[in-house]
Amino acid sequence: MSTESDLPIGVALDSWGLLRAGTHLSDVHLGSGLEIPTMPSRVYTHLGPVRFAIGQNGNARVLIPLDKQEETTSLREGLALSISVSSFTLDGRVLHFLDLICPSSDLESVFGEVVDEMLSRIYNGSSCLDAVRSTLEDFRSLLLRRSSMEVDSRRIASLVSELIVLNRLLDRSSLAWKAWCGPTGNRHDFRMGGASLEVKSSLRPGTSVITINGLEQLEVPSDGSLHLLQFALESVQGGPLNVSDLAHRALSLASEPIKLSKLIAAAGCTDIDAEEWNLLRFRIESESLYQVRLGFPRLVVSMLQSRAVPHGIHGITYEVDLSVAQQFLCDKTALAELEKELCS
Repeated sequence: MSTESDLPIGVALDSWGLLRAGTHLSDVHLGSGLEIPTMPSRVYTHLGPVRFAIGQNGNARVLIPLDKQEETTSLREGLALSISVSSFTLDGRVLHFLDLICPSSDLESVFGEVVDEMLSRIYNGSSCLDAVRSTLEDFRSLLLRRSSMEVDSRRIASLVSELIVLNRLLDRSSLAWKAWCGPTGNRHDFRMGGASLEVKSSLRPGTSVITINGLEQLEVPSDGSLHLLQFALESVQGGPLNVSDLAHRALSLASEPIKLSKLIAAAGCTDIDAEEWNLLRFRIESESLYQVRLGFPRLVVSMLQSRAVPHGIHGITYEVDLSVAQQFLCDKTALAELEKELCS
């Protein structure tokens, strides 16, 4: 246990910052004697101090002294925490450490709180492993789930846009949820019979650029037609559209709400009332329907000489500027006819 009189709190973030500015530090700080630069904390164990370090990619890292025989298999890592055992040589002796690294810079402040709590528990008499294990158990929901809880605003807008279309279709037929096939892996968001619809959203006012994922997204089905509907959504406090309201309405209209709820989950939203999916509310600034046909700005497999993607090429994403596709715009009558087809 540390012999210092003051309990060390809030030092992790400062220590990693000093280590990253290592060229400005004196040898007193960086001269740990280990094979890598570290900074000793003010918490000591019978095996030496807990040390701060930086991972190879600049990630926050902490080294906690271990006896060689101590068992660490009960410690569970996750997407936001890497746990391993590392060994370093000091003055001819091999020292073992429990090596904790935070792979996400977005979670470093949370990781700092976790490490400070570990230091506090070791300072107050807990063994290193007990301090790590108990702290991680207390923080696990925050540390290991935070990354999965955060939802990008573009994903929220995308789901809102598809739910807008879904509700319009369900207003025509309670069976129309069957046309929503994007969540199940279909290349287009909506399809019924020969009619297909791809839905895109934009959060930047006045933008005409959309992102296309893959070389099949704008490929017209051989036995039908393809339209693209672009929503320009504006994020506004108290706006009329959000995931929860739209999803609940769709479920109330659908002939088989349980199956529809599974589609919503397949789209990535396992809880339609979750805070992370409802941080934003929107209103529709504008919407435009285009018919995708010969001459529409796009890149598809059928345009390739071999009609196949070259071996080893994956994850193709490109942008389309719809300002050059004005001749493909459709009127409201065409949108109504398309909705009727998708409900047939």
